[in-house]
Amino acid sequence: RIDVARVRGPVTGQLTTRRFDPVNVGADDVLRHPEKSGAVLAAALEAAGLRDKRCAVAVPPAWALTASTDLPGVNPEDLRGYLELRAEREFSIPISELRLGFSAYTLPDGTRRATLAALPTKRLEAVEAMLAAAGRRATSVTLDLDDCFHAERTTSTAANLHFLVDGGQADVVVLAGGGVAALRTLPGPSGKPAADEAKDEPAEGTLGALGAPALNGANGEFNPAAFCREVRITLGRLPTVVQEQVRAADFGGEPKAARELCETTREGLQRMGIALPTDCGIMRERPAPPRTATSHLRRETVPFEFIVPRPQRWEIWFHRFNTKLGRRVAAALAAVILLPLLLFFVRSQQESNLQKRWTAMNSTVNDLDALQQKIRKFRPWFDRKPTSVQLLESLFAAFPDGGDVWAKGIQINGTKVTCTGFARSQPALLSMLDRLRHRPDVTNLQTQQIRGDNPVQFTILYRSGASEH
Repeated sequence: RIDVARVRGPVTGQLTTRRFDPVNVGADDVLRHPEKSGAVLAAALEAAGLRDKRCAVAVPPAWALTASTDLPGVNPEDLRGYLELRAEREFSIPISELRLGFSAYTLPDGTRRATLAALPTKRLEAVEAMLAAAGRRATSVTLDLDDCFHAERTTSTAANLHFLVDGGQADVVVLAGGGVAALRTLPGPSGKPAADEAKDEPAEGTLGALGAPALNGANGEFNPAAFCREVRITLGRLPTVVQEQVRAADFGGEPKAARELCETTREGLQRMGIALPTDCGIMRERPAPPRTATSHLRRETVPFEFIVPRPQRWEIWFHRFNTKLGRRVAAALAAVILLPLLLFFVRSQQESNLQKRWTAMNSTVNDLDALQQKIRKFRPWFDRKPTSVQLLESLFAAFPDGGDVWAKGIQINGTKVTCTGFARSQPALLSMLDRLRHRPDVTNLQTQQIRGDNPVQFTILYRSGASEH
């Protein structure tokens, strides 16, 4: 089935949610006939009066391959590349045929780890084709883990074990350190009689659990012992500190199947030191609003996002100004319209005041200027010429225009000039030295150091004929 909910509201305010009747389109129908499934979905949405085009999609966790890896301190720009390299080592399917998502979490000692989830590209393309046929567009695709995220659970620092039972499959989810530490799909009870289970056998090509072990018996009955053994294996792959924190289990999904899983695995899980709810018949309803849609509307990070968001330019600007600071900036931009008139008035007043002050001091300035002229006349050692600039100009004139010789450092001490640089070849250096030697203002040219071949490092020293006072 396809569960449909509509979420509306401001980015920072209260969101409203309205749920609709499920659409009877199965996973195998989406994979085999995405266009036909899209037509059925479009008809159901039209009948419900839903015309929204953007969709936040949550797919079953059983669709994804999962693995765990360390998360080094790499830049956000390089993180996806690192995860792709890890996925090539962990998964047998080529990375070109997978879409990657991840959920990061932090251990008590500060070590960061991540759980990788790889969604086959064919499955995601089938979902996108179905939405396209229905006239919709997926802006976010994640795993359906809404039943695991509750305020009282996510705020806890301890690790939590969750079982989500739906359609004869049980998703085993471990939350720790602010993220998903483990995710695995196992065959579970369906909550139906055996006769009904025989009628609901999945057809060939169904989107079922990838690599799920065959835990049920030959006639399809649920095997609690084998299920608990696989749970123990899953927990054994976690870091030791996370294993020690897992002391309670939570159940969600289909009420009958979840109740059956709780009752049949109680003894086995308790032997593992995991406490179960006293009343397995009390099961949660689906959270409202859906976390996938809520996080997308509020621009929050969701675990296992398979679509890298690429916001349009106008959305970036709108989001940038849709804050308290942004509104202030917008008000400032609106005020710019009045600023030219205000600035012109202030500038005219300042110019008038400055003109009055200049008229009052004009005679005094003329007297000081005449006095400065007499000081320069009777102080011949005062020279206003830029001597240092002249020395640099004389040195640079000897360098070739082709860039075969270049300077690294120049030191001027009075009339003594020391130049350190590089040349591509010995002839180019000798040609530069010859031109420098023939300049009339260069004397006592000395080569202090010549080292290397290509490039040639050199240090020269000479005195300039211009004197600096």
